Amino acid sequence: MTLSVKKGRNRDLDLENDLLLSSKDVEFMRKASSQNMQTLEGYLDFLEDIDAFGLKKVKTEFYDVEFEL
Repeated sequence: MTLSVKKGRNRDLDLENDLLLSSKDVEFMRKASSQNMQTLEGYLDFLEDIDAFGLKKVKTEFYDVEFEL
């Protein structure tokens, strides 16, 4: 199986023109990126806000079954 890629499509994504975003969405993304999320302290505060450190470990189960495509 091969993938065909159109030539000239290897460019960066322009958030203002390539995505279906309102001007309000774009303004929010600019504001959010300029906040203190660039610092380690800001990032750790964000992780704490979303309770990333309090998540329980998910039990992994393995099944003794073969799978074929």
